[in-house]
Amino acid sequence: MILAGGFVLGEVLGLQNQVALEVTAAAVLTVIPAGLCAAACRRFAAVPKEHRSADRGKSLWLWLLPVFLCAGFLRAGQERALCERELELALDGKHLSVEGTVSAWELWEDGGKVLVLKDCGLIRRIQIYLEEEDDPVRVGMRIRAEGMVQTPESARNPGEFDRQLYYRSRKLNYRMFADAYEEIRDARRGIQGLADAAAERLARLRVQIGKVLDEIADEREAGIYRAVLLGERAGMDPDIRNLYQKSGIAHLLAVSGLHLSLVSLAVYGTLRRCGTGYGAAGAAGAFVLAAYAVLTGAAPSVLRALLMACCGFAAAWLGRSADLMTSWSLALILILWDSPYLLLQSGTQLSFGALAGIGWLAPAFLPGEGENCKKAVQALLVSISMQLVTLPILLYHFFQYPTYGIWLNFLVVPLMGGVVASGAAGILLGTFRAAAGRFALGSGYLILRWFEFCCQIAGCLPGSLWTPGRPAAWQIGVYYGVLAAVVRQCGERRTAPATRMRRRAGTALAGKLLLPAAAVLLLIPRPVRGLTVTFLDVGQGDGICLQSEAAVVLVDGGSSDQKNLGSQRLVPFLKSQGITEIDLAVVTHADQDHISGLRYLLEEEIEICIKQLVLPACGRQDEAYEEMEQQIRMRGGQVIWMEQGQVLAAGDLRITCLYPGAVVDSEDRNDQSLVLRVDYQAFHMLLTGDMTAEGEQQLLGQLPPGALSDIQVLKVSHHGSAYSTSEAWVEAVSPVWSVVSYGEGNRYGHPSARVMCMLRERGRKVFETAADGAVTLTTDGRTVRWNQYLK
Repeated sequence: MILAGGFVLGEVLGLQNQVALEVTAAAVLTVIPAGLCAAACRRFAAVPKEHRSADRGKSLWLWLLPVFLCAGFLRAGQERALCERELELALDGKHLSVEGTVSAWELWEDGGKVLVLKDCGLIRRIQIYLEEEDDPVRVGMRIRAEGMVQTPESARNPGEFDRQLYYRSRKLNYRMFADAYEEIRDARRGIQGLADAAAERLARLRVQIGKVLDEIADEREAGIYRAVLLGERAGMDPDIRNLYQKSGIAHLLAVSGLHLSLVSLAVYGTLRRCGTGYGAAGAAGAFVLAAYAVLTGAAPSVLRALLMACCGFAAAWLGRSADLMTSWSLALILILWDSPYLLLQSGTQLSFGALAGIGWLAPAFLPGEGENCKKAVQALLVSISMQLVTLPILLYHFFQYPTYGIWLNFLVVPLMGGVVASGAAGILLGTFRAAAGRFALGSGYLILRWFEFCCQIAGCLPGSLWTPGRPAAWQIGVYYGVLAAVVRQCGERRTAPATRMRRRAGTALAGKLLLPAAAVLLLIPRPVRGLTVTFLDVGQGDGICLQSEAAVVLVDGGSSDQKNLGSQRLVPFLKSQGITEIDLAVVTHADQDHISGLRYLLEEEIEICIKQLVLPACGRQDEAYEEMEQQIRMRGGQVIWMEQGQVLAAGDLRITCLYPGAVVDSEDRNDQSLVLRVDYQAFHMLLTGDMTAEGEQQLLGQLPPGALSDIQVLKVSHHGSAYSTSEAWVEAVSPVWSVVSYGEGNRYGHPSARVMCMLRERGRKVFETAADGAVTLTTDGRTVRWNQYLK
């Protein structure tokens, strides 16, 4: 495990950005290895001669650690360089012809096929989408496809899912929606041809199994069985997927070690009982497990289980016992050597983290020699160990933790084998007769209903979800450092005399759990200090979040080009910040590029509560405002109709409406847009919504000269439109910093070149969400610090 840890640390350093890479390269390749080697020498020299033979093995690990550290660093750096070289080709948005060999395919959830081509010349692999499901494309076939090439989008806001990193973990940097394709060469021959033929048969078998499940099961249950048996989660009912995830049992919907252990018992165990030797039984078991891994898409959790099972087969053949953490380490190194970016994926981290909880942390809690403990208590301790190791991973990727997940897993995990067995029987019998397949699924139906019932009950209990947000890197590091200290301390205690251990058996368990329980407190987010303002990258629209010690304020939240803004950007951001209550949600005006995400929060998101909704008083008769008023009142919130001169205050935070009044002689919603002055001690900011140049002129006429001269930050009106942000307005406000929120390549031509030149010519720093991603400022009321998410 020490060597695997060194390899992982090396890959973490190797995957950093170029600046961090250059800074850490010397330390990784020289200082750290030299220091560890010196430590090993000193350790060995300090050991008496009579004990040196026993200590030589420990010293060997310290000698090898720098080797694995450097290996991980160099392999990750190589993979990162390959990805960057492909992205430098700048193929995004180009219509190209790509030739390559089909290495895998599957059916697309919206119809058609998804292919992976390899050996494509300048790029290693590319994903191809074909519209027709019946296209005669086979694994091993050489084809030429034409279409528009796209680069998967990277995360642009805190908490947002990074599709680019996900595709990189699959060694993909580009994808294409093909208009047409042609066959260049049929499937290959020889050994590679046999491998391709086997992969093609497994792909077709996967499709056939899916069709059988669709025939013998209802749509809801068929989606679950597809996920559990084939690893296909795209077709699952979203409500079921969310229910399982929020209850802490989403791991049951993934093909994992449980499935491979059942297959292993069915093949390897049966052959051994029939008298087959260890070698032959192990080879057969490994072959069947490998085929099942390919059939289910070879996810990291499946590959991990496959490699560990092969280690167990090899150990039995050699007449030795398999060590859990040794096989765990080998599997981790092999998988990350093949694809270093898998290290950053939640599935990989959770799969290996759960096993680390069993093999690394649990032994520290389980009773030692001379201590007695019931099996139920031991099972509980193992479950607690798994939860403790995976807790930071869950919070980092999903920002929430199901507090009743430990107990819920006790109720459902023992029954999961029944679901898998009923599904396998249903597929087997349903191939010949649909009625027999449905009958075989009967027991599985009952178990799934029990799962759903348990999840619903757990969700109704108070405090079922803890949402602390995403912990910082230093919090995660300190947390795992505490767990490592616990493991070391408990390991030393195990060397104490047995009589002494028996005397302390009554209090030992509580003492062991006390420190890890206290370590959980390290993951609690620190309270907000000062004021933090985040200008979210919502595409073509506006979304601004203000966080202070006293309140959370959301100003707008909409987009005209991001259809899933609420679920994919706004909600993940709020949860990553640990925000479950919004004190004030301000709507500057009711255009969709300002309210689409807010409407999602009001209509569909039940985990985030909006206490008060602020609407412009001049728009009372607008149907859009009336709908939002009804929605907030149905959820127990209040409505504030805001007009000129009105002030909202929370602690040191003050929000003043400067414009417009209660009545506006215009039907254009942009003329109804609220202009808000935000004051926090000596910090001053102006939020202008989609204010027009005419509105700017009217406001300047109503205010005394110099009333806006203390403004430091200006949110540029109407996404930098040419019809806003006049020269007189910029002269009157004279901001130090400006922020423009717009979507790249939008059809409106925002921002205007005139506006951008005018702001820059006056020496102002201009931040752009399309170029910088989310832009965040933090202030204590005096100084201001900026952070750009993509920089």
